[in-house]
Amino acid sequence: MQKEPLATGQSVFDIELSENEVLYDLLLPETGSPSRMTTYHNAIRNLPLPPALWNAFQRACNKGDSSQKLAAIIKDDPVLSAAILRTANAPGLGVRVEITDVARAVSHLGMSLVRTIVSRHSFSAGLAKSGKVYDIQKLWKHGMAVSALAEIIADFIPNCDAEEASTLGLFHDIGKMSLNLFPEFIQPAKLETHKGHLQYEYDRFSCTHIDLGVLLAKHWQLPEKIIQGISYHHHPAYAEANAIPNDIRAEVFAVYLADLLAIHMGFDTGDSGMVLPHESFARMLQGTTLMEIMDSKKVSDEMKRIENIEF
Repeated sequence: MQKEPLATGQSVFDIELSENEVLYDLLLPETGSPSRMTTYHNAIRNLPLPPALWNAFQRACNKGDSSQKLAAIIKDDPVLSAAILRTANAPGLGVRVEITDVARAVSHLGMSLVRTIVSRHSFSAGLAKSGKVYDIQKLWKHGMAVSALAEIIADFIPNCDAEEASTLGLFHDIGKMSLNLFPEFIQPAKLETHKGHLQYEYDRFSCTHIDLGVLLAKHWQLPEKIIQGISYHHHPAYAEANAIPNDIRAEVFAVYLADLLAIHMGFDTGDSGMVLPHESFARMLQGTTLMEIMDSKKVSDEMKRIENIEF
């Protein structure tokens, strides 16, 4: 069935704000102060590296290995195995008979959720469990939602790799986790909607979560495309589409839209402010609009699953 064309003046980025949400007038890009970034770099490079298990799991995901093979890797860590089983049996996830096998749990949860649990287990060591800047549990839940949404949105963006978009969605805001490590540098600042939250972070820390995200991703030895994606993940707010390298443009765009929807659906990180993408990205979203994606049953079902997961 052929879709009706958009009405005159209708944007693919249509979004209906609630009374608690706000569209920023602008998102000003900022680059961290060199002296402060040196301090942050020295602190981050002392954090523990991820265990070998995560690297093995990621390689298996990239090869498209079966649930059984992924479970074999997870079973090497009893604590992680228990977390996977506990999550799979969480109330609200539709389990009628208790799941006691890790492979079945992996299959039931799906790759996006399993990747989040494995990553949280692997990367949380050394990070602040709570902080004055961002709630760590909200950050993981937000990343989980963005990861799942980016995988769905990838179907509507030509040449978008759903697996890479999902992985970038999970890690796009890891720099916010880093900000919790440096409470001693917090400076008083006021969030101004005509400047946006990157300026607010810069006023508080002399850098943004993008700067720290790149540092942390490099330290954790994440794939180069993920590191590059983190550095560009807010570009759709203030730059034309061709400002993003072609090999990651589609995935960055998918994550940006997923980020907007996650915030709009209540999976935020304590900041409900949003900036719609530059109109040059509109041609990249084909056959649908932002609100149509949000209102789909697939998105509704996935967000309900994530909402029912407790860490």
